[in-house]
Amino acid sequence: MTNDPIVQEVRKIRHTIERECQQDPEKYFQRLQASQEKLAGRLVCRQPKPLITVNQKKVG
Repeated sequence: MTNDPIVQEVRKIRHTIERECQQDPEKYFQRLQASQEKLAGRLVCRQPKPLITVNQKKVG
């Protein structure tokens, strides 16, 4: 496995949050939810691509 600095940083932050939440999954989830609400304007949510049915032809 290659060493990816971004993956290492994300894991380090995740472990820090887990320690702060005392390994409690409910506290961890609440912390993540609060962070998501705080950063809601910066999060990206892509719209799903429309389904292609048998009667439609794929264009492009």
